[in-house]
Amino acid sequence: MADITIDRLTLRLSGLSESDGQRLAARIAEGLAAAAPAGGRPRHMDALRVNVAAAPGDGVERIAAQVVADILRQIERTI
Repeated sequence: MADITIDRLTLRLSGLSESDGQRLAARIAEGLAAAAPAGGRPRHMDALRVNVAAAPGDGVERIAAQVVADILRQIERTI
């Protein structure tokens, strides 16, 4: 399994408080740590862009799961 190393995670959020933004970043990191993309060879990617539209009432956990799923999809496409 490949390791994921993230040098910087930048979130541009609207409609979330600072504390919710911090919880979101932590949940994304936890989700990526728990998941491993398919394939085993190392791959360097300069940047990924993920756009997630949250529905009204979506909590931090659901948004984080969407972000993690999209990141993993993009990584797996390049492996």
